[in-house]
Amino acid sequence: MSRVGKKEIMIPSGVIVDFDKSNNIVTVKGALGELKVGVLDFVSLAIDSDKITVKVDDENTKFQRSMWGTTRSLIQNAIAGVSQPFKKEIELNGVGYKMALSGANLVLNIGYSHPITVEVPGAIKLKLNKNVLEGECIDKQLIGDFFTSVHNMKPADPYKHKGFKFPGRYYRKKVGKKAK
Repeated sequence: MSRVGKKEIMIPSGVIVDFDKSNNIVTVKGALGELKVGVLDFVSLAIDSDKITVKVDDENTKFQRSMWGTTRSLIQNAIAGVSQPFKKEIELNGVGYKMALSGANLVLNIGYSHPITVEVPGAIKLKLNKNVLEGECIDKQLIGDFFTSVHNMKPADPYKHKGFKFPGRYYRKKVGKKAK
């Protein structure tokens, strides 16, 4: 029933996948680290030497069908992350807007009366190139949540595009007041 859930997950060489049925936790170990994914009680895994098949108890239940593909995607992202880290970048535009890295913190000057200090999770490695912040992490959800929280502090305004923007995403620019 679930197109995504029915797909097999291929395990690359150098990655070890273990499923603990008593705690319902999938542990994925690779060259870059270890990730754990929690699965629900009705989800079962068939782990072969080079592939994983995800199954649910009842394919006709709507909730189990919806979690089938989600669980498969979470396991796939964990396997991909321990092989090659996920990368994300965000750029800051605007006169007087700047960001700096100080230890394990990101300091933002984004138009408020005071600088904002954001604590960076330990698993994320950040690099700063002028106005572009680049990050990489083995956990796709962690890096996505971090960059989204930074973006939401000052999203690009529609008139001057001042604020944070994700490169490659389309931002509509409004004209503003026009003379007749």
